[in-house]
Amino acid sequence: MFQAASRSTRGLLLLLVLIALPIGSCGSSGGECDSCSSDADCKSGLTCAKFSDGSQRCASGAGTTQCRVR
Repeated sequence: MFQAASRSTRGLLLLLVLIALPIGSCGSSGGECDSCSSDADCKSGLTCAKFSDGSQRCASGAGTTQCRVR
């Protein structure tokens, strides 16, 4: 009985880690519309801009950038 509980606990922990991985990597490539905190977080040619919803995202700075967010 103890072994079954231990296996299910390990399985649950593995599932939680696998679910958390995509969340932690979100917006880390520095492409247009990715989250940022400074210009250094964005790829060359993009700057870290503050959007009307209060978020900071990488943008071209040339005209209006529209980002689709969920």
